[in-house]
Amino acid sequence: MHALHNIHAALASDAVLVDTQPLSERPPVAAGGAELGTLDMREWLETIRAVDALFAETVAAGLYELQHEERISVTDTFDSGPECLTTANGWRGTQVPRLLAARLAAAQLPVTVVQEVRVRLLLRATQTREPGR
Repeated sequence: MHALHNIHAALASDAVLVDTQPLSERPPVAAGGAELGTLDMREWLETIRAVDALFAETVAAGLYELQHEERISVTDTFDSGPECLTTANGWRGTQVPRLLAARLAAAQLPVTVVQEVRVRLLLRATQTREPGR
């Protein structure tokens, strides 16, 4: 049983669930107004495709109703390049290209990563449908 099924059981009947997923394949990384390069998040997008399939199952089963969906730009800010490098290296499904890693290691200015993020608002459905219906 995946997370959306477990969460459904724990939510109040009038609850709204906020689901967010970063969707950028190659988000830009900048310092001092100059682009340093891009992260490689293509592997992460494979995870998102799997999440989307499970999401579709839970909606089809009647666990949730999609209330609203939009995409927003989110900027992560780090005090320095090394801080950004350490953090990004810990992000699942994310690779830091060699040249970008070298630039981040040397950057002592604040660093930004701008990503497109999908935000979905889900209403907890009160009755579920049987599979195939």
